[in-house]
Amino acid sequence: MRGMQIVAVVVMMLTAGGAMAQGDAPVKLPTIAEQFAQSNNKPPLLQGQNAAQAYIAAWDSLSPDVRGVLSNRDDERQGSALLEHQAYVERLIAAAMMEKCDWGLDYNGGLELLLPHLGLMRSSARTLASDASRLMKLEGTPEQRAQHEREAMRRIIAVLRMSNHVSRDRILISALVSVAINSLGRDWVVERVRAGTLNVDSAQQALGTLRALEREDIFGARESVHGEWDIFDAWLKNRFSGEDGAKKLAEYMPTLSGDGGHPADNVIAKMNRKEFDASIARLRDFYVDNADVWDKPDARERLIKISTALGNGEYGPLGARLAPVLDRAWAADDKGRSEYAAAKRLLDAYVQHGGTLPAEMQQGAAGEQ
Repeated sequence: MRGMQIVAVVVMMLTAGGAMAQGDAPVKLPTIAEQFAQSNNKPPLLQGQNAAQAYIAAWDSLSPDVRGVLSNRDDERQGSALLEHQAYVERLIAAAMMEKCDWGLDYNGGLELLLPHLGLMRSSARTLASDASRLMKLEGTPEQRAQHEREAMRRIIAVLRMSNHVSRDRILISALVSVAINSLGRDWVVERVRAGTLNVDSAQQALGTLRALEREDIFGARESVHGEWDIFDAWLKNRFSGEDGAKKLAEYMPTLSGDGGHPADNVIAKMNRKEFDASIARLRDFYVDNADVWDKPDARERLIKISTALGNGEYGPLGARLAPVLDRAWAADDKGRSEYAAAKRLLDAYVQHGGTLPAEMQQGAAGEQ
């Protein structure tokens, strides 16, 4: 099962809308809090200052149907729904402004680990961005329009901070969701800077937020390569212990993957414990090799070579069955980092020039500067 990664947000209960069974009988979906409990994820209270708990409480204050309308800009009901549910919007903003965010993930779950927060965080970010756009379209006196813009920026600042809240899971798919959420907030700001419709104070706010959140591994992608190996290692050694561990894994994989089996399963099933441990070590080499080149100038070329070696079986049967192709993830991370830096340059120039852009920056997207 090449490309397999940590299981995340693939069950019906996490869709934006509601659910109907045979005969249109309503299906009662578990609350978000119940989903976390069922997945054995336990966000700690952290003295009442854990953003994860605040997000969960906000999500459970509305039905899945309403949350779906709020996050869908193509739904004609969105505008009126946003007006009606400003209390929900404020709860999302309050959660985003918290410093600590610990989802209490059960890393012992290995490939069975569920990440119910990721889809919800993306839809929440879309809700905030849509509400920011709604506010920017409102008419009024200059003072009223300035107030509308201040409120819009509160929502976009929250979106940028939400990106940071999913970037520390040490799981690759979380890093990619972080890239997507951050891009949503950045693009909203850059679009208006290029159109000259954002005031200097708003641009300064966005720039300050980007600078405050920036770190070497902005979206947590490189750290996720290490993190996913740690999860794999514990899962393989604990769940599939004993002399027949390899056989148990081979029998279990088709159930987990839903692919009906893989040629590597037959090889894995015949391994004794020593061979199984050696194959686990070779899988570790795959993750170490990827992490080692992640920040190199020629990282893309090196990662492609590693992916080719993976496809050729050089990382063993477990690599063929379990290892993801990481050069595509690196490309998404690299693009996100590049556009992050470009947005900062654009905003800085806009602020320094009093709300206009230098001629050389007036064309093209932020990532092209």
